[in-house]
Amino acid sequence: MRFTLANSSSGSIELNLTAGLIIKADQEINVRAKTLLVLKYLIKHKDKIVTKKALLSEIWHDVVVQDQVLVQSIKEIRDLLGSHVIKTYPRQGYQWTAELNDISKQQTLFGKSIKRTSLVQMTVLVLAVLIGIVIYPFLASNNPSPKAVKFTVAFLPVINDMPDDIHDWVPLQGMDYLSESLLKNSQLQLISKAQLLQSMAFSKQENLPSTLHSKPQKLRALAQRLKVDLLVQTRLRGYPQDFQLDYSFYLDQRVEQGVILSASISTALNQLVQKVAQRFDPYAKEISQPYISDFSNEAFARGMELYLQRDYLQASTFFSTALQSNPDLLAARRFLAASYIYSGDTEQGIALMKENIAQARYKEMHREEIRSNLMIGVLLIHRYEKDSQASDALAEAELYIQLTKALAEQYQDSLFIAYALEELATIKRLQQKYHEAIPLLAAAMQYHKEFKGSYGQTRALIELALIAFAQGKEQLGQGYFSQATTVANKDGVATNKVAILLAQAQVALNAKQLEQAQAYAEQANSIAITAKNKVLMTQVSAWQDDNKNY
Repeated sequence: MRFTLANSSSGSIELNLTAGLIIKADQEINVRAKTLLVLKYLIKHKDKIVTKKALLSEIWHDVVVQDQVLVQSIKEIRDLLGSHVIKTYPRQGYQWTAELNDISKQQTLFGKSIKRTSLVQMTVLVLAVLIGIVIYPFLASNNPSPKAVKFTVAFLPVINDMPDDIHDWVPLQGMDYLSESLLKNSQLQLISKAQLLQSMAFSKQENLPSTLHSKPQKLRALAQRLKVDLLVQTRLRGYPQDFQLDYSFYLDQRVEQGVILSASISTALNQLVQKVAQRFDPYAKEISQPYISDFSNEAFARGMELYLQRDYLQASTFFSTALQSNPDLLAARRFLAASYIYSGDTEQGIALMKENIAQARYKEMHREEIRSNLMIGVLLIHRYEKDSQASDALAEAELYIQLTKALAEQYQDSLFIAYALEELATIKRLQQKYHEAIPLLAAAMQYHKEFKGSYGQTRALIELALIAFAQGKEQLGQGYFSQATTVANKDGVATNKVAILLAQAQVALNAKQLEQAQAYAEQANSIAITAKNKVLMTQVSAWQDDNKNY
């Protein structure tokens, strides 16, 4: 089945439903399989309103899905063909409304569709082409054609959500890195840094304006003011060796979102540049396939937003949708498992995490396998801390943490070796095997010293303090807390400052020093408020409510 789209504002558009292609401005665009089935179904039943139920039953008959997967397919069709081609009827469904010309039975010439042509007409056409080949170079040399208008991009300064002071360079240097890399790897056009900063009303380059945190409508207005086709907003989260880069593409009529997980900032930024080039520059280096909307990553990004806001129920819906669209997105399964656990469904969460381990092992995604094993171990430790009678949970936790350590050593992942050593030390402390815990923590600190920034040592120092207090060595314990505070202050890590204060509060509470415990908690809350970090504020509130499982 082949059609042309009548009265298209984007010029000639051909729909080859047999090959699954949209031919637009002489460029072939592959249509995602499920979206192609939706498109075929709507065209086949264009004389009536098709209900969501009918589409879901027809296209996704083999799986249970959310309505959002259908909404995304409709969005992809409209992005490719124009918003006018499908009309939405609230609470009823969708109807194909665009006029189509059936060209399935037309002949072709040089790959282009033509109507049946007489021999004389065909001969004239061929002669015209041959003459054109001969005289075109002469005409072109005397009348050079103007250059095509380039797609224009602007990168906003990277929002730095790293919990330390050692990444203060990220906003502007990260923006410069993205711009320079895109210029080297694509033919896209970027506006100058000076023009961007002036439009954003920077008083000083070091001061990031509130514009970076603006709502979508304000960022679209900024894009119009800058006269760019694409405005890119980015946000860096995580810890050294374990970064998360959130990105949003602000276009004329829509916003596209995604998440990149990486062990280094430069790798994350390079991956983003590749996505921008693939999405918007048909001549980009190393691009062999046209861009297809990555709905799974967009759903994952939305889920992450809700997850960080502790809206685990809504987050799980988006993570599930992301997995249905792309079962290989193991990070979505891991966060879905965590959402179940934090919603109170621990058994289902752990079962899903075990499934993630099996998938990661099969696909040789080593860090994902390591991380999932570690998370199960940590959750089992928390279960034991909540119910000390569940000794089997602690024994099972140790098995998972030992496996984490073995895998991390096998693949030389120093960060997760350090994490595993710390969790093993926690298990030994809970078992009151202090002489076994201390060497583990010393080894973990040595690994953290190899990383940029020293604040990774804080967790080990907190554990050493807790061991000292458990042994009745209060002065030694206070000394470890003091060392941890010095490390956290050195790198300006609000997360670690709060962790130290809550640990001190717990020690005071165990010693029946209620006023001192409350003072530590209030100090921790003050740091969380100053950092404007909702996760830290919630952590303090959870401790105050004695919700240790948080």
